[in-house]
Amino acid sequence: MEYVTAENCPIPEEVSGKTSFIQTFLNRAAMRRTSVIFLGFLLTSTAWLSWEYHLIDQVPARTADVCTMIIGYLLQAAGIGTFSLVLRRKPETGLRLMQTALILHMICMVLAVMSPYTAGTLLSGFLMNYLCGLIAGYYLRDLGLHTDKPGKGTVFGLGYGLATLASWLLSLSGGSIYYSRKVLYIAAGLTVLTWFAVKRNEAYLENAEDVSEAEQKIREQGWTEPDNRRFILLAAVLVFLFSLVNSSGFAFPAADLGGAVNVELSRVFYGAGLILAGYVTDKNRKYGAVCALAALVIPFMILALRRETIPVVIFWVLSYFAFGFYAVYRVILFSDIAEEKGWLYLAGAGLLVGRIGDAVGEGICILLGNHVPALVLTAALLFVAAVAVFFIMYPLLYISAPARPVSEEEKFYQFSMQHELSAREQDMLRHLLEKKTNTEIAEVLCISENTVKFHVRNLLQKTGCKNRNALLSLYKGDFSA
Repeated sequence: MEYVTAENCPIPEEVSGKTSFIQTFLNRAAMRRTSVIFLGFLLTSTAWLSWEYHLIDQVPARTADVCTMIIGYLLQAAGIGTFSLVLRRKPETGLRLMQTALILHMICMVLAVMSPYTAGTLLSGFLMNYLCGLIAGYYLRDLGLHTDKPGKGTVFGLGYGLATLASWLLSLSGGSIYYSRKVLYIAAGLTVLTWFAVKRNEAYLENAEDVSEAEQKIREQGWTEPDNRRFILLAAVLVFLFSLVNSSGFAFPAADLGGAVNVELSRVFYGAGLILAGYVTDKNRKYGAVCALAALVIPFMILALRRETIPVVIFWVLSYFAFGFYAVYRVILFSDIAEEKGWLYLAGAGLLVGRIGDAVGEGICILLGNHVPALVLTAALLFVAAVAVFFIMYPLLYISAPARPVSEEEKFYQFSMQHELSAREQDMLRHLLEKKTNTEIAEVLCISENTVKFHVRNLLQKTGCKNRNALLSLYKGDFSA
């Protein structure tokens, strides 16, 4: 029985050797995926905040918290789970599901913002949260499937971070934009931009989903193994505990802060934390994980110093900044696993489990909000459990071990995905690796030599090679280790 460790589910300790932050940022493919994440998250967060502001006017504050932070988060998790199930059974339907979700999301937002009745605001808002999950499931699947590992953190951190900063810019009027009907025009514009960003991204990837038989083989391998299931469940427990500690530990001092903290301004520090966390995580997965764990300590510092206004403000800002590391960590952890093992439907599992942990943690805060000692004790016990699970997972994820042999099909699949080769270009590559001439390829595929030359030229252009010999050298060099 093969146990899943760093050698067969590799999440490299050091990934900075191939791609720098600037190179990732300037890469056209990475910019496309960053734009999809940016627009998708900005759209859903704008809609969510608008719904929350309107709901606060209709129901008591505690009821609003239950609806938005507990039920809303659970419905987002359900939406991500739905997308994952659809992706597992019918991978080709991802684009249509995303487009449908965008349309329905806009309709539900209009109903949530304009409904004069509490029931209408609640029901449309709940459905909107579910659709938020579907949208998140799409861009996380895209992150896990089509983004190289050295750039995952940067792409996600930039997308979420810039969206958070844009959300802050919208809130400079003190949140009044979220109360007005103008927010509907903003959301409609974001919906259109997201639609076209997704279409443009898919235009480059329409043939990338069909990567011969390798993807199916990789996708199906290993999940039936008990040790692999145990590894995935352990990773899910780790993310759940991190989310639980953060939600239950971070929320309890809020009532004591009064006007000392500008919650709107805190998004600036959260956005900056997301961007830095993406960079650090790409430089070294281990450092990103340790920073995420360290971020969970800060809420306890806030509680200890809650009577001291200036230190509390400092730690509150630091907490929002450090929260970016945790937000990036839970997504990248499962995104890496999904890529390495080919379990593409698990790409959004980090955010799914995290949302469940956020909801449960918020529930703990509401139940124990008037019993601070009990809340602190509960958060402390959860923190100890999170640390224990972290150090169980640590050697499996970050301690180097001899790499397992990679099959030829896996090599071919990885090379094809890295260079975004179409199905026909993969056919050309297979024959070129066998050193066949254009005439021989044309005979085998029953096409003209001019068609062969056309596809070979595209293949060389995508891989940056001047001729066939350079292509063969690149292919062998990529996997010589």
